[in-house]
Amino acid sequence: MKCGGGKVDKREVVSEFSEHSVMPDEFPTLEADHLVLREITPDDAGDWHAYLSDPRVYEYTSTPVMSVAEVSELIQWFADGFRKKKRIRWALAESENGRMIGDLGYNEFWPRDRRATVGYGLAPEYWGRGLMTEALGTVIGYGFAELRLNKIEATTNVQNERSAALLRRLGFQLEGTLREHRNRRGVVGDAWFFGLLVREWVSPARDQIRSERDG
Repeated sequence: MKCGGGKVDKREVVSEFSEHSVMPDEFPTLEADHLVLREITPDDAGDWHAYLSDPRVYEYTSTPVMSVAEVSELIQWFADGFRKKKRIRWALAESENGRMIGDLGYNEFWPRDRRATVGYGLAPEYWGRGLMTEALGTVIGYGFAELRLNKIEATTNVQNERSAALLRRLGFQLEGTLREHRNRRGVVGDAWFFGLLVREWVSPARDQIRSERDG
């Protein structure tokens, strides 16, 4: 496809959109070594609200502090977004009891470009155990293998060194600074913009996924 003043072939446009089916019809449950990534349900509202309300969690985010009722609405918003194939958010749950201790997923897709933005959050009492590294690595693998993404993007507040370290650990490259990009409860601040290409992804499953995509 050409850009500019040339004539666009509509058949080429259709092919470009249809060859990349971004989202499945049924919500995918993913498993990691010690975790289960499953659909967020209305029963998770209390657990999700508990850590979203923790100052250590919302300190670096632009998300306002929400009530349990508002978190329930957020759960429905994600459910509607998945049904419309616009976004997907997993509950990060303990394998033993299924309790939600974190969340992560793709907030927005650009099917024609085969790229998506990823976001994540984790209850503070579980920080420092490598759980989000494990979970996000699983979601990245799913994005490259099943959603056939070419690039995954993420933004994080420039003061959030823990989040930036997580992204770098998984192979993301810092591509730039977005100046005055986020409003955190009345304070506009800069954000770092990270990107990860499928060819840069370092994982034991990377070569297998490449083989499946090329086959």
